[in-house]
Amino acid sequence: MSNAFMNWLCRKLIDSKCKQMGLIKSSLNTVDGRTAYFKGGQGPDMVLVHGFGANKENWLALAPRLMRHYTVWIPDLIGFGESDRPSNARFNIAEQADRVVRWLDAVGVKNFHVMGNSMGGYLAGALAANFENRVLSACLLNPAGVKGAEHTAIGRAFADEGKIILAPTNFEEYEKVVNLCFNGKAPPMPGFMRKYFGRMSIKNKALLDRVFMEFVNPDANVSLNEMVEKTTVPLMVVWGDSDQLVHPSGLAVLKQAQPAIVDLMLENTGHCPMVDRASLVYKAHLEFMPAS
Repeated sequence: MSNAFMNWLCRKLIDSKCKQMGLIKSSLNTVDGRTAYFKGGQGPDMVLVHGFGANKENWLALAPRLMRHYTVWIPDLIGFGESDRPSNARFNIAEQADRVVRWLDAVGVKNFHVMGNSMGGYLAGALAANFENRVLSACLLNPAGVKGAEHTAIGRAFADEGKIILAPTNFEEYEKVVNLCFNGKAPPMPGFMRKYFGRMSIKNKALLDRVFMEFVNPDANVSLNEMVEKTTVPLMVVWGDSDQLVHPSGLAVLKQAQPAIVDLMLENTGHCPMVDRASLVYKAHLEFMPAS
């Protein structure tokens, strides 16, 4: 069977499974291009923002829990997943945050809670800092963008040699990247689905390289420290103590910048706690922002 057919079949199976969970997929055009997204649940609006090289499906372990209390909106950011990849898009954090707000305007969401992971955590911090009149709370999971944190081995490889390890060129590299996101091996996933997401990532490598260079460039981005220092939005930061991508020392750095942060370090946890520690993240968030 061709890759095109397998991609179509995998997409149908994923969307069907999500529909059973109560997540309905839609898409909407704005001036920035077409954004694909899931929506489900009921209650106050909450936006879930994926990280670099990721997609809306990264939230499928946590979303059903949050849907007990919130209407969740889970976009593929422009440049990722099933959303458009306009050639003129820019990917510094402020511009990405502005795009998310334009999409939220288009779907009719005004005030919202936000949770983001990695680059998405950085983006959630930008939303809290730049749109205080709209963001009700922000929860940052292993966020990027912390100035002054220690480097992981991956971070040192980029700083010293310019290696962008997180944008794979083949399936073997893709599997290594996925495993780096966890403390040990990634949680099990059907092989056909893993290959589907791998093909999408490899196909998107050139753009991933550009996105990475733009959102980590300190000359083009305000650090997350500076953002959390000035915002009055209630903030929670959760970090896995075994994160191999973004060093967990960032948690203490952010706490120093903003002592009011509710902070939690998860033991034996890697870069994507919403995937393999979904229950712990859900319980922690419920304590941080009790459901009405």
